[in-house]
Amino acid sequence: MITKTILSSGATLPTIGLGTYKSFDVPLNQLGKLKQVIEIFLLAGGKLFDSSPMYGRAEAVIGKILKNHPERRNCFIATKVWTTGRKQGMIKMNDSIDKIGFDKIDLMQVHNLIDAETHLETLRGWKAEKKIKYIGITHYSDVYFGELKKYLSNFPDIDFCQIPYSIGRREAEKYLLDMCLDLNVATLINRPFEQNDLFKIVDRHSLPEWAAELGCSTWAQFFLKYILGHKG
Repeated sequence: MITKTILSSGATLPTIGLGTYKSFDVPLNQLGKLKQVIEIFLLAGGKLFDSSPMYGRAEAVIGKILKNHPERRNCFIATKVWTTGRKQGMIKMNDSIDKIGFDKIDLMQVHNLIDAETHLETLRGWKAEKKIKYIGITHYSDVYFGELKKYLSNFPDIDFCQIPYSIGRREAEKYLLDMCLDLNVATLINRPFEQNDLFKIVDRHSLPEWAAELGCSTWAQFFLKYILGHKG
């Protein structure tokens, strides 16, 4: 597994993480297939799990599957705060920590910039108290890149910025990826396959032979390699 450096700390992290939107929102007594997915992910060298209270039961599912897993201590847990108000934000974040079942969360992110200034102030305190390791902001739409830029410029405590980026959605290449690099902010990429849309586009097309020179034998690898090809 390729690793990259978390710019604000110097620690390293495998480049491929596991998102939990929709697919992990399942009953806690129906985890067979997800256990297999996580086992394959961990055996391949993956560590990062990204979730949110917006994803239904996903946080609790992660917590249950990883509860007694031998690789538990090596996992990197990222989730989000998705509410308004300082008090409600703290309640929801503590609830997420309880559901996931880890003593502390590696990365807590402000989901879609909802009440971002309020939550960023809380997270600054939590980071100082070592309740979390890293602070992040996110959005799923490139329309909000201007807002993300504003927070990145005004809050030097931000360690991670999660954004949409793919071979089919390249707005981040214009300035945001480079800006994050310049500010020592690590990036998490959401929608790498445009929620399956990229596979629909290539459904009747074979992978070109020259893709093998890039180490790609599937379209999924090809799409991910495009993302990882950017220095940011």
